[in-house]
Amino acid sequence: MSTVLEKVRRLEQYIETRAGYADRVLESTLDKILQREHDQLQSQIARLRDQLAVFEDRYGLTTPEFYERFERGEMGDDADFFEWSATWEMVQDLQGDDERG
Repeated sequence: MSTVLEKVRRLEQYIETRAGYADRVLESTLDKILQREHDQLQSQIARLRDQLAVFEDRYGLTTPEFYERFERGEMGDDADFFEWSATWEMVQDLQGDDERG
């Protein structure tokens, strides 16, 4: 079974052999796929931001303030702090993916 990346590469080769031309149906389908992926990414980011808000309310810090202090070793080793840090890093990574996508 082909991986998604292999299928995308085959599609790229197909379009290249047609001098970059893709019919409207193919173009529309690709637009819908990309929009779906973007929407799912935004939904995931929103869920993670909701989790960040819980930590912010609990500890009375904004996430950037917390993260800076955590990285400097000022927050201690509470499990919540590691989860908060990891959640923030996931948001940052996903936002980077969305900006590149």
